[in-house]
Amino acid sequence: MFKHSKAFTLLEILLVVAAIGILAAIVIVAINPNEQLGKVRDSERQSEVNTLYGAIQQYNIDNGGQWPDDITTNEYREICDTEAVSSSDCLSGYVDLSALVPKQLAAVPRGPQASESGPSTNYAVTQDESGNVAVLARGTEVQSSDIKAGSEMNVGYGLENASYTNQSKDIFSSSNRLTGVTFNTDGTKMFVVDEDNNKVESYVLSSAYDLSSNVSFKRSFDVSTQSSLPTEVTFNPAGTSMFVTDRNGGIYSYNLTNGYDLSNVTYNTNKDLTSNVDQPTDVTFNGDGSKMFIADRNSKAIHSYTLSSAYDLSSNVSFGHTFNLTGGTQINNTEAVGFSNDGTRMFASVDKSSSVKKYTLSTGWDLTTASYSGSVLTVGSEDRSPRGIAFNGDGTKLFMAGFVDKNAVFQYDTSTQK
Repeated sequence: MFKHSKAFTLLEILLVVAAIGILAAIVIVAINPNEQLGKVRDSERQSEVNTLYGAIQQYNIDNGGQWPDDITTNEYREICDTEAVSSSDCLSGYVDLSALVPKQLAAVPRGPQASESGPSTNYAVTQDESGNVAVLARGTEVQSSDIKAGSEMNVGYGLENASYTNQSKDIFSSSNRLTGVTFNTDGTKMFVVDEDNNKVESYVLSSAYDLSSNVSFKRSFDVSTQSSLPTEVTFNPAGTSMFVTDRNGGIYSYNLTNGYDLSNVTYNTNKDLTSNVDQPTDVTFNGDGSKMFIADRNSKAIHSYTLSSAYDLSSNVSFGHTFNLTGGTQINNTEAVGFSNDGTRMFASVDKSSSVKKYTLSTGWDLTTASYSGSVLTVGSEDRSPRGIAFNGDGTKLFMAGFVDKNAVFQYDTSTQK
């Protein structure tokens, strides 16, 4: 006599199926857990980018065609994390979207790997000349393309596809060894450093940030009383304070009666950097002048300082952090440093590799969050020894001072589609 085996109940079948599913998930994660988690986080980024884009569009509709403040043209700027810091603590160059809460946004979203205490959400926003907006996630993990929402934008600071424009300005007739270059805020004046003659020189451009236009020598200012090896010059935004680095270890500040006008300049004060810096070759500031960054030639590093009073070397200037440059074996002789307007991208010109390298900062202007991006612009065909670097206002143009081959300033296209 045959015995019939008992059939599985529906509950037992469901339990078996669930167990198989769990085991399969464990196997998949075990194969490459980081990749799987990265995919999950990338999916979260895309969702939050879409949320931000939709909220900004709705704000525009609700406010008669007005966009939130601080959204700039053709430059992605970080969205401030107003859940972590107050609006008043949002750094210069960040976009504050707190005005969208709670009507268009329940809360400003924070990227899955963004700091819970810093101002950066790891999301950025920009607009083009026609008023089209785009939102971008920084720090994609698995997805190869950009995580974004909105229109394609022609944005700046893109070393990835940068190219020489065949535009340059040879200034050998009035400058012997060119070590620095910078511009006034509207790009109609260019300043260079003549290391041999210890001078800062100014030039006038008939078309802003365009070396193919008429570029004429204006005047020079002798800094030899203070500096014997000047390397770079920079200004506060008003052009009434000028700063000159000296390779012997100091930085000097000067007062200008009229902004960016070298006809009436007086020496102000200096700061000895030798306790932390070997050979300073460049200086730049964050947007509000509360942080100062120094390129150190021999140490292959960038150093940060905090100023108790903006752009004032006579105030309390305290050492912050040193970032040792990475990205290849030939990183000797750090000649210059520059930043994007929001401080999330840093650039360094490196003599030995004839290149400009790009670094990313997960928190703007904070060197403790810096890392090499892998992007590099090789400039050896123009000059084997790059010195100073400067960008135009939106980062779509890069200017490099050549030291060895031609003593000229060279212009590059650094725009990219995002």
